[in-house]
Amino acid sequence: MLFLLGLAARGCDSAKGSGGASGAGPAPTCPDRIAAELPDGDGAELVKAFRTKNKQITLCRTAAGSLYYYGEFSDGREKGIAMRANTTSSGYEARNGEYRYVIHDGVVTVYESGRQIGEEQLTPEPSPS
Repeated sequence: MLFLLGLAARGCDSAKGSGGASGAGPAPTCPDRIAAELPDGDGAELVKAFRTKNKQITLCRTAAGSLYYYGEFSDGREKGIAMRANTTSSGYEARNGEYRYVIHDGVVTVYESGRQIGEEQLTPEPSPS
């Protein structure tokens, strides 16, 4: 009986250390440099982060509940851009004028005026640098 209780206690301890299956524990924060680019970004939470061959995509949610897609070149050659985003049934979507960015099934697809102009494979990452 003590052996089983010990196993149960260790299981609870390891769940606490990993954030637990219930998602309890603090959410990761949006990197400061990205949160600074978001309207009311102070205290924003990191939702997801991805890399493509030469780009970085970061999704953050502000304390007010607004979701933002922040896209930038991995090498920093240009300033990134923050766009309001929405959660869809299959991923996320963001718009910037005539451009639409759709994240689904491990890819980001880019549309201009409704016409697909690109698609890149995504690699999830824990947090952008």
